Amino acid sequence: MRLRTRNVVLLASALTALLAVPAGAQARTPPAGAQARTPPAAGQTSTPAAAQPSPPPGARGPIITHPTETAFDYPAGEVCAFPSHTDFPVDDLTMKTWVDAAGDPVFATETGPLVQRTTNLDTGQTVERNISGDGVITYPDPDSYILSGNDWSAGFHTADRPVHNKWIIAGPFMSVKITTVNGQTTRSLLALAGPYEDLCKTLS
Repeated sequence: MRLRTRNVVLLASALTALLAVPAGAQARTPPAGAQARTPPAAGQTSTPAAAQPSPPPGARGPIITHPTETAFDYPAGEVCAFPSHTDFPVDDLTMKTWVDAAGDPVFATETGPLVQRTTNLDTGQTVERNISGDGVITYPDPDSYILSGNDWSAGFHTADRPVHNKWIIAGPFMSVKITTVNGQTTRSLLALAGPYEDLCKTLS
C-alpha cells in the first residue's frame, strides 16, 4: 500500500501510502497502495498500533473499486537527496469506501497485492518492496484524511513536519495524516510501530 490521492468517491486506496501525495492533491480524494510484506530494514518506534476502526453509524457502502497505481518520479531533494523513479510491477488492489448522505467519503479500506519498485536515478540502484498491507482511511475534517495500517510506504517531503525527507516502508503499523489547504499538501506521521525501512538510506 502507498499513500496517494485519487479522484474517486471511494477512499480505501488512501493507504497507499506512499504518502506520495502530490502538492496539489485534494484531501477529500484518497490514495491507494499497500506496502511491505517483506520485513523492512532497521528502524525503531515506540507507538503501538491502535484498534481497527469501523465505518461510522449510518454510512452508506461499501462501494467497491479497484484502483491502480501510477508510476511517478521524485526530483532530487523532494523526498530523498537523489532523484528517483517508482513503478508497480504488481498492482491488484481492492478498495471499499463508505460515504455519508452527501456522497462524501467517511471511511475506507484497501487490500490486495502491491509491489513497489524504486530506482535511484543517479546510481541506477533499484529495490523492490512488497507493500501488500491492509489499510484503513478515515476523514477527521474536510481538508484531511488519515491513512493507517501495516506494510505500506509513505514518502515524507521536505516541507512535511515533524518527519521529513524520509521514505518509510512500514512494518506492523504506520498512521499518517494528509492535509491539503489552498492547494498545498502536507503529511504528518502520527504513529509508527515496529521495524521499518527508510528507502532514502537504502538507496543512498
